[in-house]
Amino acid sequence: MGSGLRCAVIGAANIDIGGFPLGRLSLQDSTPGRVVLSAGGVGHNIACNLARLGVQTRLITALGTDAFADITRADCARCGVDTSLSLVFEGAATSTYLFIADAGGDMQLAVNDMAVCDRLTPQVLESRLDALNAMDAVVLDANLPAETLAFLAGRVKAPLIADTVSTAKAPRLIGALGRLDAVKPNAIEAETLTGIPVHGADSALRAARALVDMGVRRAYITLGEKGACCADREGARFLPGAALRLVNATGAGDAFTAALAWATLRGLSLAECGVAGLAAASVCAESLETVSPEINEETVLGRMKQYKEAHHEQIS
Repeated sequence: MGSGLRCAVIGAANIDIGGFPLGRLSLQDSTPGRVVLSAGGVGHNIACNLARLGVQTRLITALGTDAFADITRADCARCGVDTSLSLVFEGAATSTYLFIADAGGDMQLAVNDMAVCDRLTPQVLESRLDALNAMDAVVLDANLPAETLAFLAGRVKAPLIADTVSTAKAPRLIGALGRLDAVKPNAIEAETLTGIPVHGADSALRAARALVDMGVRRAYITLGEKGACCADREGARFLPGAALRLVNATGAGDAFTAALAWATLRGLSLAECGVAGLAAASVCAESLETVSPEINEETVLGRMKQYKEAHHEQIS
């Protein structure tokens, strides 16, 4: 199955437990509603999207010895992701995100237990280097410790693509920027990395150029429904947002990063990689699920074609 291209993703796999009240949320009381359990996490989501795009994908994550680890493995297997290189830590809890939403679906309270990710140290990943160096590309997420990101940047020979994850975790990538083939922050994460306030396309272009000056080969800054800005040593450009019917934006950034890796593996240009990211993000945003079942190579290529036609320009 797929193109024969191989990619490893190193990062977080969470079990998400969400509480959705049927009516008004009552604090300090029991509220009737639905509790939904699902597999998630940035590394997991990127890996599952990549596998759906036909890439042979391996996920290296940290797992505990609990039932949640089994759920994570089963979900990855369903998507075609190999987890055999993941690290299992005896007695540890698999990363878990517990949240309570209000009646409108907006998160009101959350607890994130991701301590197991801190165990992905250079020492434990040393044994995975041969496998990583056999890949065509490796995707990192900033849930990894800063020292681990710097270690991997120095020892992995395959092209590296990084997702900044959040404003709190984006700075962990600073020591790795000079070795990255591509990085994908959103506006506030880009501001955290560069010090440039990002409020629109012009400032995003400046921040993207700044990331290239910091050593990244290609920088992609996402601006939500407004689109994205991308830059490399040859130039920078703004890509307007793709048309979509928004259902759930959760996971759209992970879909963008996965498609960016897929397009990079295919040798596409700076702008084409950005369009691929926007196309995949638009498919994801139209789904209730964090990893859309509609994500595949044919769908993304079709969305890319529609995007180019809609904007009346040749993306090269």
